[in-house]
Amino acid sequence: MLPYRFRDPIHGFIESSDLELRIIDSIPFQRLRNIKQLSTTYLVYPGAEHSRFGHSLGVMHLVTKTYESALDNYRKSKGTVLFNEVHKQWYKQILRLIALTHDLGHAPFSHGSEELFGQGEEHEDFTRKIICNTEISQCIRDIGDEFCQRYNVGEEYAITPELLWLIYGEDNPEMDPQYRVPDYKFLRSFMDSELDCDKMDYLLRDSYYCGVNYGKYDLNRLLSSLSVYVEPKGNIMQLAVERGGVHAFEEFVIARYFMFIQVYFHKTRRYLDNLLTESIRNVLPGSKYPEEVEEFLKWDDLTVLGKIKETQAINPVAQQFLRRSVMSCVYETPPHSSQGSDLILYKVIKDKLKRELACDIFEDTANKLPHKIPVLEEYAANSGKGIPILVNHMEEPSSIAAESILLQSLIKPINIKRLYVDKLHAADAKRIVAELLDTRKES
Repeated sequence: MLPYRFRDPIHGFIESSDLELRIIDSIPFQRLRNIKQLSTTYLVYPGAEHSRFGHSLGVMHLVTKTYESALDNYRKSKGTVLFNEVHKQWYKQILRLIALTHDLGHAPFSHGSEELFGQGEEHEDFTRKIICNTEISQCIRDIGDEFCQRYNVGEEYAITPELLWLIYGEDNPEMDPQYRVPDYKFLRSFMDSELDCDKMDYLLRDSYYCGVNYGKYDLNRLLSSLSVYVEPKGNIMQLAVERGGVHAFEEFVIARYFMFIQVYFHKTRRYLDNLLTESIRNVLPGSKYPEEVEEFLKWDDLTVLGKIKETQAINPVAQQFLRRSVMSCVYETPPHSSQGSDLILYKVIKDKLKRELACDIFEDTANKLPHKIPVLEEYAANSGKGIPILVNHMEEPSSIAAESILLQSLIKPINIKRLYVDKLHAADAKRIVAELLDTRKES
């Protein structure tokens, strides 16, 4: 047992070492207490007040359990260990640090204001700056030094911010001579794949705090079914699912799909996110978050809300956001509106509303692939594509395409288009939409 424990409503106790606690107690990490996990969702689902702080602890906890479960199942099935004890513990510590620090670069209200980064920048770029250029950097190096002393190993086992970024954040890490194939790619899959621990935590956490059941799945069954597939030549190493866990994996993917449809892409939340972004844009110097990491870290939800309140007398959008004055959604396409007929109807309705109503019309498009699994492709060991499904008495793994009819139905991206008008014109707009839809049915 590690010396410090956090009580968490999702996972029970989450354990931390003394040196990991130094990261948690640092200014950049404590800032996450004031970064809401779900942007403006708390204005729709009142319980959604949770922050990136608890989520980051949860991901560290889950990555530990997932890693240990996968390696243990591999040992049971193969009769041998995947890594020697030093490598096993080294990789586990690396994964815990990646999980703990992966969200440090989020802007206020998380994804809600992400478009206000500088050109071409994302929150991951600020994560890199924070782990490399703040007090976090020395904390990570100290953990590496302590590891080397504990296991009496040399500098080849050093843990540095640059190593964490090489494994998790680098776009083309294979170009770096320090990159270990297939080990590092395997480690990255715990934080960046369709089986990653980030998704595992946020689905359960968001579902709990929103008070909905959409994001729930059988975590224990999913974890118990994870293993490792190593391609016979040893060039590819992948997190895999044992065949008995396919239904748990299906439940996990479908839970994510429903959370996007019902919570993340909620019509009111989407509109409030737009108001929030415009309000923040008006209070930021140059309408962008500062590039310097010290200045960026001064911005959190409380800072933003304070400055928005200061401008509400002269900024109608800020006033609208603070009063939660939302326009009415008068039409939305089906969740998978990629067909031409859906888009044509959307355009017809939009044009008619513009002609007949003397008011502004706000348009929004919420789109995302429900998952990145190439479900229509067979698993290809030589390329590492897909998720291997381990079947007893078979040397070659099966693929999720062959094992899951349910997930094959989710190949179309979510593409919801919505039209909003102010409340004064909402009744007329809904009447126009209803007439058009009735006419379409009759024809």
